[in-house]
Amino acid sequence: MARRPLPHFELPTAASNGAYALLRPLARWVFRFWHRVEVEGLEHLRVEGGSRPARLFFSGHQNGMADPVFACVSLPAQMHYFTRADVFTQPVARWFILRMNMLPIYRPKDRIPDLPERNQRTFAAAHQRLDRGAWCGIFPEAGHQPERRTRRFKHGSSRFVLGALSRPAVKERGLQVLPMTFDFVRYDGYRSTARLRVGAPIELDDLGAEPQDSGPHRVLVSDRMKVALNALSVELLEGPLYDAHLAICRCIEGAGGTRPEPAVLADVADRLQAEESEVIEGFTALLDAGMPHPRQHDAFEGLGRLIAKRPTQLAHHAWRWPFWLLFRVTTGWWPRLVEKRMANHIRSVGFRTTFGIPATLLGVGATWLLLGLAISMWFRGFAFGLMLLVALRLCQSMAMPLEDALADRKSERAASPFLDHKWVKQWCSPD
Repeated sequence: MARRPLPHFELPTAASNGAYALLRPLARWVFRFWHRVEVEGLEHLRVEGGSRPARLFFSGHQNGMADPVFACVSLPAQMHYFTRADVFTQPVARWFILRMNMLPIYRPKDRIPDLPERNQRTFAAAHQRLDRGAWCGIFPEAGHQPERRTRRFKHGSSRFVLGALSRPAVKERGLQVLPMTFDFVRYDGYRSTARLRVGAPIELDDLGAEPQDSGPHRVLVSDRMKVALNALSVELLEGPLYDAHLAICRCIEGAGGTRPEPAVLADVADRLQAEESEVIEGFTALLDAGMPHPRQHDAFEGLGRLIAKRPTQLAHHAWRWPFWLLFRVTTGWWPRLVEKRMANHIRSVGFRTTFGIPATLLGVGATWLLLGLAISMWFRGFAFGLMLLVALRLCQSMAMPLEDALADRKSERAASPFLDHKWVKQWCSPD
């Protein structure tokens, strides 16, 4: 089948968009419905007086379109992200994506003769947005990979930074280049934890007032970006030891309730590499015995809580049961249905939430709307339907802590038979 040609189109240069502002509350609600969200580091975004600086956030790219959506619903200003140009092909999709502040990046696989010129136009539009104080986001890896590790950076992001630093409006306003991590403990898992962390801006003042877009400067900026991102990220081993390292990482997260310290993960990595064959053999035996895989289940987090002797308690959630039952009947079955369908029909884990979260929004929205219309017709008044919609939203809010506790208890039950397994005792025990 012939590839659809990539059209030419005008790129907006405004720092904000009204459609984005209208849709963000809805996107925030459904994203937080699917994931347990933790956000850290927003103190790095505070400005005391003066004009607000332009900002460029750089991140590892693990989870398809869920990464930029996570930033868009979590940061206080509108975000402007670079994304692959082929998603702009369809006119309706292009109309929508442009209003979400997206910018096209053209790749060699797009097979267009004027690729450099088109990317120059994209960078020019992004620079004009920075002139107006926009917050831009970029993925220096230039591709996504559903693993919790940082890959090699391409120099296009540093070239964009150097170009921005030479613009008079940006120099007057100021530019901050900040690391930001997206850390999904399980990419496609309903009610799995998603963490966003913002770090301090990297040092750029020593580049001078007029930094040259040269090879050495590109390498210098890229290296600083990589170091800053590594310090903020969960960095797991690449290759055959990745799954074992992930299992231990998730066990530590379950025990402590937060991400492991980088030094702890680095120490574990050294030990794993020193005993690679024994580690892989023991981990394979653990999975063969029935322990769920850490990429597909939250059992290792449950294992961590059991080892730390802090199992999930349900007693203090007893008053939530009526709300939870109503939530499950009217709403809670949708994400479970969608999660199974996405797992069966989408091969790439990094794109399951990309489609799963909007599908959940449509399903829940349609269900609530139909229930509201039915109540309105039954009582012959739209006010009753609106009251039901408000009640369903409040019911969901009341039910979610119990929903999470039940999911945690389920993962602990899955893990409990393996507390005395040899591999668990050797690698997951605090001793």
